[in-house]
Amino acid sequence: MINTSAKLFWILPILLIIIAGSCKQQDKLDEKSETTETGVAISAEDSEAALDKRIEESRHLQPERKEFMDNMLDAGLASRIENPTGQPYIYVTEPFYLLSLSEQAAMMNVIWYYYITEDRSVDVLTIYDNESGEEIGTFGKKGLLMVE
Repeated sequence: MINTSAKLFWILPILLIIIAGSCKQQDKLDEKSETTETGVAISAEDSEAALDKRIEESRHLQPERKEFMDNMLDAGLASRIENPTGQPYIYVTEPFYLLSLSEQAAMMNVIWYYYITEDRSVDVLTIYDNESGEEIGTFGKKGLLMVE
């Protein structure tokens, strides 16, 4: 059996690829979208339409997202990633805390998009500490929000 550090060695390159892809996808959206900086207010309906479009344009990534989630479990970054009642959650383990906030956010982004693509009623991904069982954050439309 592969030890945890070897598993982390394999998952980190995958994470970097996903972060790079996520940044490119966000850059494209930033170029296309109008912001309040240009004096144009974006309505909630426009925001939802943009999210719907992004979901449809990235639906083909679902197998890779699922594989990424499975690799997180195999590498010991999380002990559980589930969605039994339409409100997905993840229990993260000690190695997760060694990642930067941007790396953590990129990982949660992949998981959130996996679930929101399958079920548009999903609002947030709740993040729990595996050891304590306490909620440590959420990820949703507003990004990664960690408890201080």
